[in-house]
Amino acid sequence: MELSGSHLFAAPQAGVWRMLTDPETLRRSLPGCQKFDPQPDGSYAVTITIGIAAIKGTYTGTVQQLDEQPPDSYTLKIAARGGVGFVDGQGYFTLLPSGPDGQQTQVQYTGSAQVGGKIAGVGQRLLKAGAEMIAGQFFKALDKELSALDDQKGATAE
Repeated sequence: MELSGSHLFAAPQAGVWRMLTDPETLRRSLPGCQKFDPQPDGSYAVTITIGIAAIKGTYTGTVQQLDEQPPDSYTLKIAARGGVGFVDGQGYFTLLPSGPDGQQTQVQYTGSAQVGGKIAGVGQRLLKAGAEMIAGQFFKALDKELSALDDQKGATAE
């Protein structure tokens, strides 16, 4: 399954990079994420509960950020297993300054995932739609994180 898309953040590139590489922010923003813990090898141990169509499951595995080029790009690799199947995937994220004076950041992503088990039985079209919905929820949650950060800065400045 191939995925691609983009999202425009109302924040400068350096701030978006920090947010996308902060384990605590990612734990709060990933839909269904229960655990996102740094490991000694630089990866993260994850536990996520996700439902696509009528199949819902909890997956445990690892996430790694590779080939980091701060604040421009990185590769994200995931391997997770659960009672309803497995997901192995890799995505490439590019951050581009945008808007007047670079006060916005365009995040573009492309990637592929292999799924197996019961979850694969829902069909490629439903899987892709579910993955796109989860990506949309993730970016919406990150927008809220940015808004909360802006609110905190505004309160501190007063």
